[in-house]
Amino acid sequence: MNQGRPAGGYAGKRVLITGGLGFMGLNLVTALRGMKADIRVLGRSWPPDPERSQQILEGVTFFKGDIRDAVLVEEAIAGSELIFHLAGKSGPAASNASPLEDLDVNARGMLTLLEACRQSNPMPKIVFPSSRLVYSPNLPLPVAETSPTVPLSIYGIHKLVAERYLLLYQRLYGLQASILRITNPYGPFQRREQHSYGIVNWFIHQAMNGRPLTIYGDGSQKRDYVHVDEVVQALLAAGLNDEANGRIFNVGSGDGVSFLQMAELIAAAVARGSLQYVDWPADAARVETGDFVPDVSMIQTCLGWKATTPLSTGINEVVARYRELDW
Repeated sequence: MNQGRPAGGYAGKRVLITGGLGFMGLNLVTALRGMKADIRVLGRSWPPDPERSQQILEGVTFFKGDIRDAVLVEEAIAGSELIFHLAGKSGPAASNASPLEDLDVNARGMLTLLEACRQSNPMPKIVFPSSRLVYSPNLPLPVAETSPTVPLSIYGIHKLVAERYLLLYQRLYGLQASILRITNPYGPFQRREQHSYGIVNWFIHQAMNGRPLTIYGDGSQKRDYVHVDEVVQALLAAGLNDEANGRIFNVGSGDGVSFLQMAELIAAAVARGSLQYVDWPADAARVETGDFVPDVSMIQTCLGWKATTPLSTGINEVVARYRELDW
């Protein structure tokens, strides 16, 4: 359990979640339903497992379409007090392979939302999940929010551009926005076929199906893995707290774990799956950031939020959940 949990502040509040049918979105919807929020979701498609998602989405107003559709976005934001903007494409290597598509979805999508908000009266607040991938590679650890930002991927650049759009609209038009640079989230509801990001979930899927867990190099590269429940609470805390307005926060556990250790924890939790060592593929090597552990002291001080779920505990919880779902 983490600190900084909002207590009742979302009851009756009209909240829009763009990309609300994705991994992070469904977890956020679940939390907001428990808080009795008036939830709206904008997404391009129905969830891959509609029967399992039906209970989660009961009572949620759904706008089916694309974040680049200005008319639909204007309709979806009407009356919203708060927007969690999760819609977009993910994956550093994939973005380098299709840069124009990534530009159109992640940058144009953000501007479409911002323009709709600018014309609203009053304007809703926006909470935006950015990424650790905006930072320069091989920085001294832990990495603070003031560290250099020289991304290695189109995805990282467009996340950084989206951050700048938000801060510009705040400066020019008074829009309130909070930005959370999230490390490596894992947890329930990730699509089982997704492997371009969300490596913990993908490895759990592989191990549960008796497939090898592929380690690039020797697996010594350090990462920070954070349970999606903790990420959701950080998003919710930023949404309610005026101290978060105009601020950028790192969101992670603050603890570095080697890639190999993460894979070993999964293999032990599932009791299946072997480790397979391979050379770094060229596309992955080009976007490898080196060791990364964030400095999370700012969000702890400003919002009272702290991730407290150990990686081993979180992995065991996800494995148990997927076994219940026959994943």
